[in-house]
Amino acid sequence: MSASMPQSSGEPLKSRLEAVMQSCQLPIAPGCKQNLVQLIRNAEKRVWGESFAIDRAKLREAETNFRRLLTEMIRQAGVLGFNELHEQTLNNALSSLCPICPFC
Repeated sequence: MSASMPQSSGEPLKSRLEAVMQSCQLPIAPGCKQNLVQLIRNAEKRVWGESFAIDRAKLREAETNFRRLLTEMIRQAGVLGFNELHEQTLNNALSSLCPICPFC
């Protein structure tokens, strides 16, 4: 395992979360996508800062929680009548789920 990047199943956390984001069922508005990318970067920094980058269970938890976040964003989009994810769906999802490690 590389000392410079957290890994789970051979992929860095950032790459795994970005792949999850790309597989989202709904389109993601550009501003929302930028916010999600920043959220992923911050989560990766938090993972290293809290020293659980080598804990595979914590890395799986981060991926599971990101999927939960996207699922809640999709639910929020439905409530708001949106056909894509926006900053408001992200903010509402975070408000609903936080604290959710390592995103809040």
